Amino acid sequence: MAEKVRKDFDAESTKGKQPTAPGAMDDDDRVDYDPEEQQQRERFQKNQSRADRGAAASGPNARAYYHDRRVYHAYFGGRRFTVQYGVFGPAYVAAEVSTYVPVPNADVMREALGRQHLIRLCGEDGSGRRTTAIKLLDEVGCRRDRIGTVEVDDDLIFSVLAEDCVMERGAGIIIDRDDRPMRDGAVDALRRRARDAGAFVVILDSTGRANAEASFAHEHPDHREVLGRHLWVLLATGAAPARTRDTDQANRAYHDRAVQHPAVTSRIRLATSVRYVVRLAEHLAGNPDREGDLDQLLAEWDNQSRTLAKDILSPAEKTGEKAHLIPHRQAFRIAYAVFAGHPLSDVFHAGELLSQQIIPRYETRGTTPDRLVFDGNIDRLIHPSMVAPARGDEQRPGPRCAELADETLIRAILDVAWHDYDTLRGPLMAWLTVLAGNRSWQVRLRAAQIAGILAGFDFDQVYRVLIGVWARWQATYRRSAALAMDMAYVDARLTRRVRRRVYDWSRSPDPLLQDSAARVYGMRLGEEDVPRAIRELARMGRQPELAASSSVAAAMSMLFLSGAADDVMDELADWVASPNEHLPQHAVRALVVLARQPGSVDRQGWPALPELAERRERWQRALVDLWRNALTNAETSRRAWEPMRKWLLAADHDGKLRAFVEPLAMEIFARPLDSRARFNLRLWRNRHPDAVLIAALIRRLTPGTTREATDGDI
Repeated sequence: MAEKVRKDFDAESTKGKQPTAPGAMDDDDRVDYDPEEQQQRERFQKNQSRADRGAAASGPNARAYYHDRRVYHAYFGGRRFTVQYGVFGPAYVAAEVSTYVPVPNADVMREALGRQHLIRLCGEDGSGRRTTAIKLLDEVGCRRDRIGTVEVDDDLIFSVLAEDCVMERGAGIIIDRDDRPMRDGAVDALRRRARDAGAFVVILDSTGRANAEASFAHEHPDHREVLGRHLWVLLATGAAPARTRDTDQANRAYHDRAVQHPAVTSRIRLATSVRYVVRLAEHLAGNPDREGDLDQLLAEWDNQSRTLAKDILSPAEKTGEKAHLIPHRQAFRIAYAVFAGHPLSDVFHAGELLSQQIIPRYETRGTTPDRLVFDGNIDRLIHPSMVAPARGDEQRPGPRCAELADETLIRAILDVAWHDYDTLRGPLMAWLTVLAGNRSWQVRLRAAQIAGILAGFDFDQVYRVLIGVWARWQATYRRSAALAMDMAYVDARLTRRVRRRVYDWSRSPDPLLQDSAARVYGMRLGEEDVPRAIRELARMGRQPELAASSSVAAAMSMLFLSGAADDVMDELADWVASPNEHLPQHAVRALVVLARQPGSVDRQGWPALPELAERRERWQRALVDLWRNALTNAETSRRAWEPMRKWLLAADHDGKLRAFVEPLAMEIFARPLDSRARFNLRLWRNRHPDAVLIAALIRRLTPGTTREATDGDI
């Protein structure tokens, strides 16, 4: 089925052909490491893992909607970064403060923040760190209309942010690290900036950073007290026809009964986050029957996402809609859920594809539907309960995006579509097959991850129809197969099965399966056991089957940038000197990817590789060999010269970097590269007449050339 659908929709992919060269040729689809894709992949995995445990945020007090949002761009290392400020607004801050339940050492945290202007709250996601941060910022005197968050699209920008961002007196800024540690140098720079401006900063960090300076371990507040506080506020402020003493007494009695109910107690004892407890309080507060059966109410709570999903996909709506248009509406709602967070253009494209081109292949229609997705009114196509409330920042930049009220709906809607509408299984898988070859990497990534979620419903069928087929197609689809397996891997029920399948791929005689396995080893499976992943990549890299593929190099690059830099550098140093004819080639490809990566914020302006190689002479020797291979290799030379130019320009602005790079460059440009190096250096000298190091290298590589000659028109 998948092969036929994919063939019929050939225009949706890059080429749609089987590999035309021997082995696992990449078919012009270079799969280099992309930091933005890596971040989106990890963010979606984390959100869906949390949603699967019932800890997703929803409701007016569980998710922050910004009262005001400001966006600006900063530049660092030749790249543009987006910085977004979101201010919660006084009403939201007041609501958070009124329901706050203190955590241990809250007084000490407040005193440290007031004195130092910056602290770190280190704890698990869902422990209520953000609400504590809002409470602390409010208590140290920040203006409620100036408390909010700052978000950046890359960690490196924090060093620039510390110098360039506008910090106003009385502003309170929350920076959520999302479990990515922030460098101490960036923290110190932000602290100085906040102190000078009279602002205050709270960093939400992982538990592993609790020993850093001005850091506090943030524990969960008492969940029963959180439930009681939120439930009482909701009951006391809820609408009533005429509030009386009897009303307050009834609310108090209901509050006490709910908080002490054994079934409620068992749920909050197992709660994984404060968000879960707050949502439970909202559910209890919405019960109109104060004397009713709480067990029934809690049963509805346990299944609320699936119940809502069934309502969303139900064909029985009182709209007078024609029967043949019901699948059209269902298709759009599935697309809206699947592409939550994406621009609405992606939703409309995916919804039209499913409704108008995929579903008709699985049913008999007398006539073609008389309305396309883009002809419909979006407010009518979307179920009102699935959409997040409108934000207050209508001037926010960028296209309008699909936003779900609750991220658990992604999995719930897929669950209902898969299990309750068995006729949708075929169309869903065919739809994902087309989307997994889309030109947009964002669409391909989400389609592959949805396939990984479906694997949790029926691994054998999804593997047989989707993932296993993708793993034997062109590079675009092999990448999607790897991403789908990576998503399935985070499902604890599937971890062992995924690991075994990938192991089988890596030892298959089929080079396409080997190539797919290499891609998976650069993701979560490899990150959790780096030595084993590197051994497997080295074993596959020695074989001629993957000689034409960039998958091994891409996987090594991803492991490098996920925190295994030392292990990867040691291995690349071995590979470039290996007698095997293929390993040096994979090492050179990895260099081309990694050479473009900037270093840490502590060494602003340094590329990542010189920063590492500075520490070990063996890595310096390996770096010279890698560069010489990369600059002379027909496959990589065109791409390799550009990062070399950026290295040389960066060295002009840092004396220590120049002292390291200049002798390294002379070794790299030694014969027989000297002639080609002079040619490129002279081109760069004309483009950058003030580049000191480039001019110096020209002089050193041109015997008998005077300084005056190099300073002229070369």
